[in-house]
Amino acid sequence: MDIQGIGSTASLWNTIGKKTEQQQDFKNLMAKATDTLNAMSPDNAQVSTINNGATQSRTAIQEDILRYARADSQDAERLAHDMAYSPSDICYDLSESIKTNRMEDIKLASTGEKVGDDYKRQFYLNASKIDAQRMQIYNTEKVKGTDPVIILSKMMDFTNSQSRDYLSATGWLA
Repeated sequence: MDIQGIGSTASLWNTIGKKTEQQQDFKNLMAKATDTLNAMSPDNAQVSTINNGATQSRTAIQEDILRYARADSQDAERLAHDMAYSPSDICYDLSESIKTNRMEDIKLASTGEKVGDDYKRQFYLNASKIDAQRMQIYNTEKVKGTDPVIILSKMMDFTNSQSRDYLSATGWLA
């Protein structure tokens, strides 16, 4: 079996394990955000959703994250930092690959499109540029002393302005 571009099976399972941990962290974060939102007044929960030519508007989950970030400045800073310094990655659906034990059955989680080596190479080439721009937004705003919630908002809006292909590959597409 040819497994070019994916690495060893152990590496793949390690990546899956990290994604599961990140998903659990996010679930915990969202549970805390929901509790916080329920305690907040509607006036405190208002967030701008200006589109500014984006590929998509902010999603309900993104709005929830921003409201959660407004409630705790330390969490806001952590979220902004993590968003700036986390590299873009392809969000895979491995269900078919696990059933068939064939790495060529890996698909995008968002669309079910099969993912080959050429697709991955192109994605990571483009993603590295997007990641650098998002990090630049964070660093520039951080130096200015911008509130972490505003930085997070700017990075979300920047990400939402990317191509549908990028948003779909990363699972960011609404």
